[in-house]
Amino acid sequence: MTKVDEKNDEERLAELGYKQELLRALNAFSNFGIAFTILSEPMSVLPLIYLGLGAGGPQGMLTTWPIISVLAACVAASMSEIVSSYPTSGGLYYWSANLAGPKWAPYASYMTGYFNFLGLSGLCAGTAYAFGQFFTNCFIAQPDATILAGSWAAKFMTLIAGILSLAFSGYLASFGSRIVSIMGKACFWLNSVGLLVIVLAVFFTSPTKISPGEMFNTWSNLTGLPDAWAATISVLLACLTYTGYDSAAHLAEETTNAAVQGPRSIGYAIIGTFVSGYFALFLMLSTIDPSQYSAIYDEGSYGLMIIFNNTVGLKAAVAFNVLLMLLAISNMYGLIVTHARMAFAFSRDGALPGSSWLHTLSASQVPVKATIVITIINCIILLPSLHSSAMYAAINSFGVIGIYLAYLVPILLRVVRNDRFPRGPFHMGSFSVPVGIIAILFLCFSSIALVLPTVYTNPNDYTMEDNVTLDDAAYREAYLINFNWAPVVVIAVTIITNIFWFASAKKWFKGPPLDTETKWQTADASVTST
Repeated sequence: MTKVDEKNDEERLAELGYKQELLRALNAFSNFGIAFTILSEPMSVLPLIYLGLGAGGPQGMLTTWPIISVLAACVAASMSEIVSSYPTSGGLYYWSANLAGPKWAPYASYMTGYFNFLGLSGLCAGTAYAFGQFFTNCFIAQPDATILAGSWAAKFMTLIAGILSLAFSGYLASFGSRIVSIMGKACFWLNSVGLLVIVLAVFFTSPTKISPGEMFNTWSNLTGLPDAWAATISVLLACLTYTGYDSAAHLAEETTNAAVQGPRSIGYAIIGTFVSGYFALFLMLSTIDPSQYSAIYDEGSYGLMIIFNNTVGLKAAVAFNVLLMLLAISNMYGLIVTHARMAFAFSRDGALPGSSWLHTLSASQVPVKATIVITIINCIILLPSLHSSAMYAAINSFGVIGIYLAYLVPILLRVVRNDRFPRGPFHMGSFSVPVGIIAILFLCFSSIALVLPTVYTNPNDYTMEDNVTLDDAAYREAYLINFNWAPVVVIAVTIITNIFWFASAKKWFKGPPLDTETKWQTADASVTST
């Protein structure tokens, strides 16, 4: 192996094939703050707690959270090694190109980049949908409410609120790196304090207190599927949380000493999320009487409002939803900032349609055009939410799958080409390959778990008045509402990108420039050190 010497950030970026265009104004805490905010438990654990209550219950959630946390830490450690060697805003797709070697670099980087693009879009659109739900819940919960849960009015209100939240977050993301630095710190404190206030208030005001022993022994399966199936999908709550921390890589060209600070941001974000997430889960679950599981599960994303109403009361519940809306804005801000840098880098190498137009910076050195386009795409992704109230989980699922596949490619290549990997300031030595293999297996398992159906649509619940003849129309409608659309979207994007690759992109996309410090001169050459 070769050792990449610690160098000035701009010199190292030049070795990677790029000139410094973005302003380096982020310090370690700002970079970490963005990564931690994207992992935000208020946007995953809280609104999706109903899913965990139905698939595994407290036993499933409290058991799988630490297990998935350790496995996610293996993924994070492997990614930290790579970002330490290749600290560029291109992040994942750039890593894939350099680790694949010249022959496969264009295709590997092209597919990784589009998986990453898909994933970030899904995560941001999912958060916007959560914002819309929080907003709509404030009206549904009123005693004299005219907006009913599941109604077209509620769905339309959720959609409009989500679109407006994306527009506002996109506007905030259009400011320069100095503002990003301030916002990164502010987002961290907002999410940390906000989660603490909500969880402690619910815990101390709740008349119900379930003991730790009872929680660890309470299994729940409301999915209509076998227990083994429910146990498999009980990992979803944690899997849907541990994603998006590649932001530390995409902000590398704006972070000082990125080869060191990038890995630290990823590591601290994972550790912080494990501690705060388990703390939040433990206290929230201790306030929910098992007799309420079915009611909360049946209400879907409105289930959180039921938990609030049963503990802090209606007025505080509305206030908490407003607080969650602010946390959602901070999460979307971090995702759009991250996605804009990824799109800027991807278009810098000519991979996106309209790359020459997207790869431009404003006077404050911000990829504003990429920010606008990403915001519009995320708004479009929200439109199917009018079809199904379960769309939030589906949107998040296909976002996470896209991200996980984008994580999988460079880590797999790093393990396969271990002898050609140039060490950066952070490396795991002899543990690199074993940890990488664990990361690969986890990413494969999680991607499969995320495409599994999460509920069984029982035909016996959709019969005519004679209780024998199936009501085809009602059953078909329910089946399509409950169907997990995530695999359909991922497969469709995979097919479309491959068709476009072989029909067109293969002829003109050459991939990003290879690292001049450790580049392969031929497909089978050894790595040389300058």
